[in-house]
Amino acid sequence: MRAINFFGKNNWLFAVFTFIINIIFYKALPQTVAIQWHFDGSISNTVSKTIFVFIIPLMQLFVYGYVKLKTKGKNTTLYTDLYSIFGNLFVLIVDIVIILINLKIF
Repeated sequence: MRAINFFGKNNWLFAVFTFIINIIFYKALPQTVAIQWHFDGSISNTVSKTIFVFIIPLMQLFVYGYVKLKTKGKNTTLYTDLYSIFGNLFVLIVDIVIILINLKIF
């Protein structure tokens, strides 16, 4: 319960974790990172690896700021904290999967 309260109040840490993971794998990533695929497995959208390193953590920080503004002055519930944690955890997992696919590990 203490961990839920901690990560619920400090959701920005997920963006930091995502950024650190992206920096660790930066040199191993190809120059263009595939971020979207068709159902047949062909690549439909790519970005440069520099943009990839920053875009997902920035999206997480944007969502964190939005949730903070929406709940400003209100007591957050356990549901609100869990929702934020699982949302950011999902984005972190998607980031890791994109990295693994681009490294041809997955």
